[in-house]
Amino acid sequence: MKIIINIRKATSNDANKILTVLESGRVFLQSQGLSQWQDGYSPSRYVEKYIANNWGYVMISPGGIICGYAALAEGTEDCYNNIKGGSWDNTHEKYITIHSVAIDAEFRGKNLADPFMHGLIEIAAGMGYGDIRIDTHPANIIMQKVILRAGFVYRGMVRYNIPDGNRMGFQLIR
Repeated sequence: MKIIINIRKATSNDANKILTVLESGRVFLQSQGLSQWQDGYSPSRYVEKYIANNWGYVMISPGGIICGYAALAEGTEDCYNNIKGGSWDNTHEKYITIHSVAIDAEFRGKNLADPFMHGLIEIAAGMGYGDIRIDTHPANIIMQKVILRAGFVYRGMVRYNIPDGNRMGFQLIR
């Protein structure tokens, strides 16, 4: 059964619900024993910036409720310049990065992550990006599976300048 979802750009009116979705994601990661998004390093601190840059996207449930959030950040990621144990495919001149993917707790387990990821990929492709990148914590097995099912390839380790900042870098070339 194909799940139909709607994805649209986030607006400042969505900020409170986005923060709720991200907090739900942070708590879920914590419940799995992951340090990702903990200790003040939640992506919630970037919501206003991402919305202002038109990078924030919300997934809308069939009932019209915001049930997911992610960002499509344009420009280069400094930490991606120093990949270890691999390399990026630099076929394309520029890339876009998917950040802060989260599904609200009320909608978790309803098989929305895959269509959300595919929708984000299609939006990025529609913006002219043939190189899409994403990263996740090495212990975040659930997200790794979503990323790999979407067709991304593991490229190596990148490091954010935060505690426990090692992340697995993935890339999709279209």
